[in-house]
Amino acid sequence: MSTPAHTVVIAGHRKWSGLWFGIAAMGSASGIVMVAGGAWAGWFLVITMLPCAVILGMALRPTANELVLDDTGYTIKSVFRSHPVPWSDIAAVGTLDGLHGRDRRVAIKLTDSAAAHDPDAAEIAAAMGGYHRTLPMDYGLDAEELAALMRTYLERG
Repeated sequence: MSTPAHTVVIAGHRKWSGLWFGIAAMGSASGIVMVAGGAWAGWFLVITMLPCAVILGMALRPTANELVLDDTGYTIKSVFRSHPVPWSDIAAVGTLDGLHGRDRRVAIKLTDSAAAHDPDAAEIAAAMGGYHRTLPMDYGLDAEELAALMRTYLERG
């Protein structure tokens, strides 16, 4: 594989996010119709489903969830926050099967010093074959391909 560019930004995708947005939007609409018809119980749907629809709608934007790889580390960006991890905290990048053998995921093994700052690191590593975390979603690349790309950055870092 060739040397990666300095910064790569990959859009993230969550399975079923459009469906969950649709359910929240329909729940909101149903609540509004109920309230308009005089049913006060509709307020429960409006109060619970409308904020969900707004947040899920924001998460559907193409730039709402991104993985940024650069020479300093990787950053997982979501609608409301971002989480940078320096390459110096990473010991290895590999892949793991997801729940019930589905959805292969990129897995991250922390260095001993980085794992020492996480009180749950030993339990997580024991449960995940030595890895401490996985990337939270699908980034449009095969997990093996994305792990290989991340390893090229790790080796350079």
